[in-house]
Amino acid sequence: MSDIIKLLPDSVANQIAAGEVIQRPASAVKELLENAVDAGATKIQLIIKDAGRTLIQIVDNGTGMSFPDARMCFERHATSKLTCADDLFALRTKGFRGEALASIAAIAHVELKTKQADDETGTLLLIEGSKVKEHAPIATQNGSSFSVKNLFFNVPARRNFLKSDAVEFGHIEEEFYRVALVHVDIAFTLIHNEKTILNLPPSNFKQRIINIFGTHFRDKLYPVELETDDVVVSGFIAKPENAKKKKSEQYLFVNNRFVKHYLLTHAIETAYAQLIPDGYKPAFFIHIDVDPSTIDINISPTKVDVKLRDERLIFGFLNSAVKKSIGSLTLVPRLDFERDKSFDFPDHSNASAPPTPPLIKHNPDYNPFAGKSTPSSSAPAYSPNSHKENYGKPDGWDDFLKGINKVTLDLPSGINNNQELIFESAASEVELPEVNTQNFIILENKFLIINYLQKLVIIHIPFANERILYESYLTAMENQPISVQQNLFPETISLSAGCAEILLEIKPELHKLGYDIEAIDKTNFAVNGTPHSDEEVDLQTTMENFIDSYKCNSFLNRNDKEQNIALCMAKQKRSRLKPLKNELEVNDFLQKLFHCDISDLSPSGQKITHALDMKDLDKFF
Repeated sequence: MSDIIKLLPDSVANQIAAGEVIQRPASAVKELLENAVDAGATKIQLIIKDAGRTLIQIVDNGTGMSFPDARMCFERHATSKLTCADDLFALRTKGFRGEALASIAAIAHVELKTKQADDETGTLLLIEGSKVKEHAPIATQNGSSFSVKNLFFNVPARRNFLKSDAVEFGHIEEEFYRVALVHVDIAFTLIHNEKTILNLPPSNFKQRIINIFGTHFRDKLYPVELETDDVVVSGFIAKPENAKKKKSEQYLFVNNRFVKHYLLTHAIETAYAQLIPDGYKPAFFIHIDVDPSTIDINISPTKVDVKLRDERLIFGFLNSAVKKSIGSLTLVPRLDFERDKSFDFPDHSNASAPPTPPLIKHNPDYNPFAGKSTPSSSAPAYSPNSHKENYGKPDGWDDFLKGINKVTLDLPSGINNNQELIFESAASEVELPEVNTQNFIILENKFLIINYLQKLVIIHIPFANERILYESYLTAMENQPISVQQNLFPETISLSAGCAEILLEIKPELHKLGYDIEAIDKTNFAVNGTPHSDEEVDLQTTMENFIDSYKCNSFLNRNDKEQNIALCMAKQKRSRLKPLKNELEVNDFLQKLFHCDISDLSPSGQKITHALDMKDLDKFF
């Protein structure tokens, strides 16, 4: 029987390796940026075209490479970082495997220009699909310039799996942030389609965070510091009130390397226990320095996942450091057991005049038994309803029942007798027919409960409001824009460069929804007008959360811009519905819901209505 095991050609082996290391354009950006940092660069420029599909270029002023090294660096497992296996546990550099450049060259057209300061000439190297096309001397500046063109040109299946430009560029931005945040002594520039997105001069860590994520972070950041023999913790945490539902601003670095570590992230988040709502995540930017021999970064090709020898010990230190920062900066409300200064007597020791004794005033005509018929001339007559809203109690059961709203429900005819209640669409503008008069109860402005056809019908008010808002926003963007209420004084919002790009992209649609937004510079915007419903809303937080949700939906392949905008805005505002107080408001709310194209499901996929018949109710007893 003949032998069947064969050694793969280098080109095939490199393409297989590329599948692990280079998953998308952002993966190539990460590897090239880290190489530039390891080369000792003080200035690094990242140039992107078409979200990395057409061009990824890194220009640095690092040490450069010699003529032979320029060719050798594209060989598999060729590295200057390691000489023996023990070096894996003494690493201070970003890269060490020697796989990245070989993987990139296997699936792209690569051009390298490099020169060392002591050399008279530099080197040009052209590679296409692992094949060297040219290797020659060239006149060029000191440092290196890597140009990666036509990524995945020979792997069309991988190229077809790429997402939209907005999604892919979002991943590139994230990799750029991870490197730029930890190397604050290096100047970074990010250019996309010939437009400068970020220009970061050397700075301290706090200023680098502000330069990337916006000036609104200036007042959100509080330092975290802890130093022991085993670990050094430093960085910043954000106020509990700035927590978000998404982990968009959580950056953890171990030995100047961005890492994802569930246990360490959990140590930070648990320090915020009882300070933020369930489901929300705090923002943090934290460095951890440990002995390199206690960390293993060679457990995944991307080097993002790491393993620590003393995970529990570092967990405790990190959790303690964050708690200390929260407590020492009085982020947590604390009881003050000191005396109340309002009870202190004023100091008259240096007064020029002697103190005056207090005077007691009384009304000699006061009669506590006078009743309502003889009210005091100086005080209003008592009315049993004058404070009923805040302090009054019903006199009896009938008065209590009056406190439960009653309404005439104009329910649509499309209600069936199935276990689940389905509201059919009312396609025309004809008023929905009056069916019957029913009682309704509202619980905490979250559930609307009605009785219809011997069923207890429960309507989830926020989910129903989300459906109403979603369809109204789609209508506004199509043909009926929402009027803008101009602000007396424009409000300024500050966003990160990536969020600012998204806001500029969707600004015309937002204007149709009632937001008059004008760019001040690359990251700051003036809000000149808002919809009438946004009178008392924190626009900074609203826009941050809205854009985060918009980006998340884009990642999930929801690429219809108008539907994405309508969904994200509706989710932001679904809980802002003012309490339904009377018959007209409830009736209007139900009319809007039943006129929607879909009335039993929210646009985010949540069920709006549920019905319980008598059999279901009997089961409770």
